[in-house]
Amino acid sequence: MMKIYLKEFLQVRTIVTLVMVFALIYGWFVGKISSQEFVPMVTMILTFYFTDRTTKKEIT
Repeated sequence: MMKIYLKEFLQVRTIVTLVMVFALIYGWFVGKISSQEFVPMVTMILTFYFTDRTTKKEIT
């Protein structure tokens, strides 16, 4: 069971999503990204990730 979870977690889409979110968080902390830009961008990224993931699970 752990192998399946780890395999799913290490997919490229997951890694890219996490890197993008952490980059936005870093930019927000150092003041490069304002709160008005931060919230919509992170929301779009996470919505795409979870929507795409749910759609693929429903198909299979």
